[in-house]
Amino acid sequence: MADKKITALTSIGTATIRADLLHLIDDVAGTPTNKKVTIGEYANALTAPVILGATSESLTEATHAGRLLIIPNVGAACTYTLPTPILGMTFRFLGPHLLAAADGHSVLIACGTGNSIFYSGQIVHHDTDNTSQTSAVIYPDQNSNELLTMALPGAVNLTLVGMSATLWHIAGYVASATAPAFAD
Repeated sequence: MADKKITALTSIGTATIRADLLHLIDDVAGTPTNKKVTIGEYANALTAPVILGATSESLTEATHAGRLLIIPNVGAACTYTLPTPILGMTFRFLGPHLLAAADGHSVLIACGTGNSIFYSGQIVHHDTDNTSQTSAVIYPDQNSNELLTMALPGAVNLTLVGMSATLWHIAGYVASATAPAFAD
């Protein structure tokens, strides 16, 4: 078995369990080292939630894609900038974290600059100002909207999926007194 190529090994397919081992090569760009990891450890490491910073930051595929992104209780307006979309790359925003009531600051998600990357899809706004308590669907225009502004969000659950190199599909909800808005 020591002389068998990995491609010649038998697949266990759907019989895979979290305790099964995977062979990995660590630090491919530096000093490659053979290592092992269980499927459970691998899955946990790649899906561990990330608590975002309370200041504006650029998100990356390596650190943020495929994970739950927890929006903190921000102390000032905060913009999270997405990388260029790749087909299937996913970001999921939840929050705000550790918030007892709607925050006094806006949270923005930028998907591009210069009208080169846009949003498609829709989000539901749940009105929380105790006057109308209604819900509405908010749509981007799919050709110039690259910034989503959530004013004083009380709850956020948004999923963004890369549809092409120029389009992020967005779905989910925002609960706040002011409707979120898509802009250029």
